[in-house]
Amino acid sequence: MNLEKVVFGFFIVLALTLNFGFFTGDIDNPAHHHAFELFAALVVSLIASVLKFGDRTHLGAIFLATSLVADLHWWWRPFSGVMRRMSARRA
Repeated sequence: MNLEKVVFGFFIVLALTLNFGFFTGDIDNPAHHHAFELFAALVVSLIASVLKFGDRTHLGAIFLATSLVADLHWWWRPFSGVMRRMSARRA
């Protein structure tokens, strides 16, 4: 058993479960979405993305691309909410 593959799989599955755990629940109820769970999902997703740089296969490139897009969405979502609130105050 290759330890590198075990660690890689661990972080992929952990990122998947944390992302799913954060998004389950009512979207309008902030009590269903804990800030520490969001932070943990962000950190683990970034670690999983960095680990995917080591995979040199075609499928690994697809996984890396999807992970980078997911990371972009993770970082853009809170920023877009702030921008919406700022524009609502001006109106």
